[in-house]
Amino acid sequence: MKKIFILVVILCTFSFCDDGFEELNVNPTKPVQLDPSTKLTYIQLYTGGSSYVAYLFWNVIHFMQNVQHLNNTSYVSFLYKEGNTHWLFEEQFKTTVKNIADLEAQLEASTAPTATVDLAIARVQKVLIFSRITDAYGDIPYSEAGKGFLEGIRFPKYDTQSSIYTNMLETLEASATVLNSGGISSYGTADLMFAGDTGKWKKFANSLMLRLAMRMVKVDDASAKAWATKAINGGVMTSNADIAFLQYENSANDGGPNVNPLTKCFTSRASTQVKISKTFMDFMKDRDDPRVSVLASTVSGDTDPTLQFGQDINVDTRGTANSKPNINIFGGSGNVVYDAPFFFQTYAEVEFMLAEAGERWSLAGGATNVEIHYNAGVTAAMQYLSMYGNVANITTTQIDDYLNTNPFVSSEALKMINEQYWVATFGNGLETFSNWRRSGYPELVPASVAATLTGGEIPRRLVYPASEKLNNPVNVDAAITQQGGDLLTTRMWWDKN
Repeated sequence: MKKIFILVVILCTFSFCDDGFEELNVNPTKPVQLDPSTKLTYIQLYTGGSSYVAYLFWNVIHFMQNVQHLNNTSYVSFLYKEGNTHWLFEEQFKTTVKNIADLEAQLEASTAPTATVDLAIARVQKVLIFSRITDAYGDIPYSEAGKGFLEGIRFPKYDTQSSIYTNMLETLEASATVLNSGGISSYGTADLMFAGDTGKWKKFANSLMLRLAMRMVKVDDASAKAWATKAINGGVMTSNADIAFLQYENSANDGGPNVNPLTKCFTSRASTQVKISKTFMDFMKDRDDPRVSVLASTVSGDTDPTLQFGQDINVDTRGTANSKPNINIFGGSGNVVYDAPFFFQTYAEVEFMLAEAGERWSLAGGATNVEIHYNAGVTAAMQYLSMYGNVANITTTQIDDYLNTNPFVSSEALKMINEQYWVATFGNGLETFSNWRRSGYPELVPASVAATLTGGEIPRRLVYPASEKLNNPVNVDAAITQQGGDLLTTRMWWDKN
C-alpha cells in the first residue's frame, strides 16, 4: 500500500494527471491536487530517509561514529572529514520539505471540516523534519524553503537557527492547542505514525517541544525553562504506546523509502564492516547492562554477552572479531531485516528529559521526582526494544537488577541521565549527536585522526553541500558569515561551550 502511495505522488504531485481530452477547460499548467492523506504518507516515509545509501553516509558513517556507537571499519577514512556530509540536506529538501510545504498550503486553503486538525498534524510533522535538518547543519532555508513551485522561490534565504527554533516552538504550541480541541483528522491509517490519533499527536507535539527546549539550555536557559514548562503542562508521552515511529516493509529489493534505512544499511554491508564501538560496549558491559545481548551479537549472530566485545574507534581492522549491531534485529552477515521499526522519538527520551528538567529547574515534580523519572527512562529504554521483535525482550527482573546494581546518584544526575540517553538512542545517530553536543555527556575521547583533521575535536555539525554553494551561493555565503563559518567544528546557535 505504501508503494502505491509513493508511485501516485511521484507521477502526479508535480506533473500532469489530466490526459487533456475529458476536461479541455482545465488549466493544463496546474497539477491535480492529491488527497492530503496520500501526501502525508509520502512525507512520513521520506522523513525516515529516501535512500538507505543516504542514511548510511550521514547517520551510520558520520553521526554514529562521531558519538562512538559504532566503528565502521570500511569507512574509517570518512571519520572527521567533510566528504559525503551533503546527503541529509539534499535528500530532505527535495522530498519532505517541498512536499510538506505543498501539503501545508493545500490545507490552509481547504474548507474541509477536518482541515484544521489535519493541518495541525502536518505542522508537527514539519517541525520534526526541519528540526532534524537544522540540528545537523545550523542555519538553513526555512521560511522560504520548499516554495519553488508554490511561489517561485528558487533560491531560498537561510534563516538563523534561533529564529527557526522560535517558529518551530510556536508552531508546536499552536498545533498542540488545536489537537487538544476535540476535532478529528481525515488521515486514518494513511498516517503511518499514529493513524490519525489526535491525542497521540498532541503528546508528540509537546514531547518535541520539550526536546527543542532542552536543546537551548546553554544558549538561553530562561527560554528553555519556559518552553519546557509549557511542554510538560501540555502533556508529553506517558508510555511506550506513545512512541513516534514508522513500521517498515520487508522488501529486499527496495532501497527506500519503504524499508528501514538503518537495518538496510547493516544488512547491505559485508559481515566484517560495521562493528560496535569499544566505547559503547565497555559502558554497557561495565554495568552488566542486559541490552548487550539485545543490541549486539557476534558476526555469526550469537548474543551471549560473554562473547561481545567492542572495537576501538582507532582500529580499522576488518575481521570476524568484535561485535556487530545484533544481526537478529538489525540485519547483517547475510541475515535480512528490512521491516524493523524506525524511531523518531521515544518515551524513554521524554522521561530522561523530565528527569533533567526536574534537576535543572525543579519541574516535573521537582527534585524528589528526578530519580523516579530517571528509573522510568531506563525501564522504558529497555522495554521498547521488544518492538524490534526476534526475542529482543528484557525482563522486569533484569531491569530491576540493573537499577539496583547501578543506583541513581543525585550528585551525578545530569551525567547519569544523559549517559542513559546516549544508550537509549542507539541507532538514531542524529538525536544522540545533538544531545551529546548540548549536554556534554558522555565524555568522549576524540579519535586519533582528530589531531590532524579537526584540531583535536569531535565534529559539531555537517557542512553545507557543494550543490548549494554552486546553485545558491549568495544565500549560502550569507549563512556562513552569520553562523561564523562552515566547518565540521563550527558551532551552531544552541551549541555553546
